[in-house]
Amino acid sequence: MEARWVSWSEAGEEILDLRRRVFMDELGWREERIHHGRDSDGLHLCALSGGRIVAAISAYVYEPGAPELAAMELPGVDGPTVEIGKRVELAAYRGRLISAQIGTSMLRQICESLQPSRFFLIVRVNDHRHLIERYARRNFTYHTEIGSGDDAIAVMKVEGGEALEEFYLKHRDLARESSRSGGIPVPSLVRFLVDSARGDLLAVERLGAENHYLELLSRRAEAPRLTAQGRLILAEQRPRLASAPLPPAPASLLDIGSGPGEYLAAVAKEGPLAGYRVRGVEPAAQLLARARANFPEYTFRQGTAYATGEEDASHDVITAHFLFVHLRSPDLALLEMHRILRPGGLLYVVDVDDTSFRGPKAIHRMIRTYDYRYAGDRMVMNDLPGRAAEFGFRLVRRSATTLRNTGGPEPVFGRDEIRLGRAEAWNLLSFVRSQRGLDEIVQEAEEHYLATGCEISLNLETQVYRIPSPQEDGR
Repeated sequence: MEARWVSWSEAGEEILDLRRRVFMDELGWREERIHHGRDSDGLHLCALSGGRIVAAISAYVYEPGAPELAAMELPGVDGPTVEIGKRVELAAYRGRLISAQIGTSMLRQICESLQPSRFFLIVRVNDHRHLIERYARRNFTYHTEIGSGDDAIAVMKVEGGEALEEFYLKHRDLARESSRSGGIPVPSLVRFLVDSARGDLLAVERLGAENHYLELLSRRAEAPRLTAQGRLILAEQRPRLASAPLPPAPASLLDIGSGPGEYLAAVAKEGPLAGYRVRGVEPAAQLLARARANFPEYTFRQGTAYATGEEDASHDVITAHFLFVHLRSPDLALLEMHRILRPGGLLYVVDVDDTSFRGPKAIHRMIRTYDYRYAGDRMVMNDLPGRAAEFGFRLVRRSATTLRNTGGPEPVFGRDEIRLGRAEAWNLLSFVRSQRGLDEIVQEAEEHYLATGCEISLNLETQVYRIPSPQEDGR
């Protein structure tokens, strides 16, 4: 079983055949009901078994002011509206929840790449009124009922900032559960849109305007933690950098998400990077100004991981330290990174992996709750290799350092391990306090930590990717 995004010109007739077999043969619908006026431009995600489509779900993107929205009595919104519909699967496959799996992945990826201002769907009242309650459990709310008799439809929607965010987080969590239980892997919607010349749908500017990390934190309160973390990571990275397949100088290095520039300035002085031309990209104006003021010897520009402003094929190395965990759309970032790296170039990623946490239930619950509510993805290092492969990156090195709270006043560095003091280890988790509504959970976790002397650990991962050169691709 595999999932695949398909164009209507490629698979429209097969999808229509599937709809006829279910909607007409089983449910008795009329021919016109199996069609959608925007099928030719729709986003169609299919599940295939033995190369044959056995389930499909479609999405239709409307720009503000589209007449179809007025017909659904939907008021104007600033961004695109996405209709979800025509979900169908063969009877022989229904017990395996295939259409539910691909539908969940579709909704997650649409949120991550298109960032719509509204979702809606319609329910045929006479045929499927029971679905209203089912979709309500997926955060759709009843909007209105249009028409009468056999043609009556109920319009359900998700709209508004808080509702859309909860909708996204819920479907991201459901998609993760499906993946953990061996669900059907779904390829990248970003990759499909670019390959089918529909990259204009991608919400590069809207997503780039987000900064989940800074939205939650007080910069003044966070500064000491970041300084301590930076010193620790630099010491951990020295042997990693020394053994990395970095190109010789002179070479061009771009650091994306360089913040106040302190870590970039420090790591740029390490031997393997001596003689490199070093640049940084940072979206936050205040952090950018601080980096420029404190480190005038380096070039810093304003940009995001989705739109760096750099030229095509202009860099030999890209570094991303504690970047991917804060992105809603890793795929958009990978697309941009591939664009600005030269053939043979390296992508050097360092990030935490919350799935590696080991410790008591009270603290695990605190981290799990934070991760669920955070729009970034602190579990991304698990699936980054698969995502990166879709954008032409080849994983060439992967390593992990386990941070443990079993040390003393000064960190003790071992092979793939750092032992920290209990207070320092707990301080690394202090970012959790920034999220509203977690006070009780955080207090319970901290009290347990202080009272029991429990051990905790968390992995810091380094992943190095290469864009194969034309010579390598030809081998």
